[in-house]
Amino acid sequence: MATVIRLSRFGKRHHAVYRVVVVDNRKARDGQFIEQLGFYNPNLATPELKFDQEKVLKWLSVGAQPSDTVASLLRKQGILDLFHEQKAKRSIENKTATPRPAKAKKAPLGPKAKAKLAAEKAAKEAPAAEA
Repeated sequence: MATVIRLSRFGKRHHAVYRVVVVDNRKARDGQFIEQLGFYNPNLATPELKFDQEKVLKWLSVGAQPSDTVASLLRKQGILDLFHEQKAKRSIENKTATPRPAKAKKAPLGPKAKAKLAAEKAAKEAPAAEA
């Protein structure tokens, strides 16, 4: 039996909340699962994400494959880093997963902002060229 770690949807319509579960890969998305490993609520300003670290590491070590989405969530929480250390036979006793800092996203610039940046850049380069 091939087991996967994936999201199972529940909650109201247009307000989805997910459980992170271990399930046989032939089962339906919201069907019967083997064990619940965590919880994910993307509807908040800062998404709520909880994992039971010991259970996740146990299931990864016995061969359960995380879905792409779950793998990215585990990576953000730092649990995949611990799993790779465990797999490399390094001690992970007394270590807890440390979440990775979120990368800042740059907003696309409008035409006025681009023109302003170009003017500032030209103003900086002009005194340097004269000297």
